[in-house]
Amino acid sequence: MKKTVIVLLALFLALPAVSFAGSATSKWDMTIGGYVKFDMGWGSQAQGQDAYVAQRKGWGPFETAADQTGNFYMYGGETRLNFLVKGPDAWGAKTSAFIEGHFRGNETSNSATAQNQGSFTLRHAYMQFDWANTKLLIGQTWQKWGVLPTYAGTILEYNGIGPFLKGSRQPLVRVEQNFAKNWNWALGVISSANTLGSDPGSTPTGVVNSYTKSQLPFFEGSIGWTTDKCGSIGPWQMLFNLEGFYGRQKMTYSFLDSLIGDTNLLRGDKDVNAYGIAFKGFIPIIPEKKGNKQGALSLSGVVFYAQNPGWFMGPATTQTYNYNPYGGYLGLYPAYHTPTTYGGWGQLSYWFTDKFYANGWFGYTRNNLSSYYGNGDGSFFGAPVNANAIQNTTQVILNLSYDVNAAIRFGIEGAYFNTRYAGYQMSNLIPGVPVGQKDGTYYTVRVGAFYFF
Repeated sequence: MKKTVIVLLALFLALPAVSFAGSATSKWDMTIGGYVKFDMGWGSQAQGQDAYVAQRKGWGPFETAADQTGNFYMYGGETRLNFLVKGPDAWGAKTSAFIEGHFRGNETSNSATAQNQGSFTLRHAYMQFDWANTKLLIGQTWQKWGVLPTYAGTILEYNGIGPFLKGSRQPLVRVEQNFAKNWNWALGVISSANTLGSDPGSTPTGVVNSYTKSQLPFFEGSIGWTTDKCGSIGPWQMLFNLEGFYGRQKMTYSFLDSLIGDTNLLRGDKDVNAYGIAFKGFIPIIPEKKGNKQGALSLSGVVFYAQNPGWFMGPATTQTYNYNPYGGYLGLYPAYHTPTTYGGWGQLSYWFTDKFYANGWFGYTRNNLSSYYGNGDGSFFGAPVNANAIQNTTQVILNLSYDVNAAIRFGIEGAYFNTRYAGYQMSNLIPGVPVGQKDGTYYTVRVGAFYFF
């Protein structure tokens, strides 16, 4: 049966060249998994299925394009396929490998554009060594700090809670250790840049940017406590973790770039700190009883404070900038500044029956932006340089899910986004006249279905 499934999968993947199809085998124990996911919905702004913030509203008689009309969408690109391999023992440890991809195509560029959606792109690719109380991970998977995937397989809005430390997947090497029965710690080195869909720099095979030019990886750590004494809900039991990361970003500049237009004269660089701290937890307020979740209630979430978290937090955070208005003139030293970011999200889940349950999420993030950052040179005339930077954003998401069986899940979900920007959108025709407000609101409702295999 196993070989038949593998052969059928190989035929499916090779459908455009079926005449060359052959059998696929593995010398180790391999399991195929994943799910098919379908979404259909409507949003109050002209945004697609992956919206994560609200676009700004118009000002007076002026209309902003995204806020002028709603949008209907249908999507299937979040479908995933994975392979789990269990191989021979090594150094007394059980070994395994995991590979997963999806069809969103967003990692093939800086955003999920129409021409890339449907492309199969990498999510996870790592090997794992498991001893009795120790785990070693090598490859690409979730960073440790601040990631709590209690939403996995339930939330329909893919970018839901995305701006609030939902997590990102990075190349890494990490050791995790259990000790003193209920305690655990983890230490790792992780990629200093997003290696999928990020700035490719000047080389076609690797990332070159201000993070990698620091010539050091990022470091992450975690200490946590967990217990089953309070019961559990599904795979989750009570846990609390304190986690963080630290890294460096190297900013390069030319003293006389703006004065004489030569970026190669009198070049210099400056190191900028990147760090974050997060506290996360899961509380089974009312645990399941004998494997039945009816009446169960849980609370989970993450709070964080960070500087320069970059790709860890998605496009809702801001990066290092030169806040000296004369930094490029007269050879003055650039004054780099990185706004701090804080916020978090919470999830409340309740099971009406063992198969029918409700989830509610609330998330908030704020970037501490200066007035100079939002207004450019501080003048009321002209378009502010960073007017579209996000100052704060809020999401409220409500979801009802029903498990028909172990393979099929249906859901309906509504979401409200509110986003405030650093500055007004200014008219290019009439100096000093705003055409877009500083904030916007977005509503969306969708239905979705999962088929797990």
